[in-house]
Amino acid sequence: NRYIVDYLVEEVLQRQSEVTRCFLLQTAILDRLSGSLCAAVTGQPDSKARLDALERGNFFVVPLDDRRHWYRYHHLFAEVLRVHLAADLPEQVPTLHGRASTWYEQHGSANDAIHHAIVAQDFERAADLIERAIPEIRRSRRESTLLDWLRTLPNELVRTRPVLSAHYAWVLLAQGEMDGVETRL
Repeated sequence: NRYIVDYLVEEVLQRQSEVTRCFLLQTAILDRLSGSLCAAVTGQPDSKARLDALERGNFFVVPLDDRRHWYRYHHLFAEVLRVHLAADLPEQVPTLHGRASTWYEQHGSANDAIHHAIVAQDFERAADLIERAIPEIRRSRRESTLLDWLRTLPNELVRTRPVLSAHYAWVLLAQGEMDGVETRL
């Protein structure tokens, strides 16, 4: 609804201080928010306090747990923020995703680290993370996730990495997709 979007932009986003507005835009890349993660992405050490203040001020911030450690933006508000981030600060988007990827890697969330590396188009980093995640992927039988990641990487990169190529062939076999197995091997 155009009226809701206009309200979110004019009455909510534009009326914030530059620091808060920047925080909102930079953290829009995240599906879940925590003080530590937001601090890593934005470089603002007071991110936990900022999240708490946004929630108290009814800024479309929804707590995801009872301890108020994790939050998310209301879906419509998050989408408005992402559109404005892409329009206002497009050069920052890969860097923000790269920082999120690093934070998730350091906190043991390979899936999120890989996702953000791919979105940042840091395919070398994504390939490294995928290679390290393969044993867990195989144990948990998540071949389709691995296949999605591998299909996202540039073919030239996969071809130069024997571990990825061999596992690409394996996952194609596991999915019953015989075309391409020989090429990957």
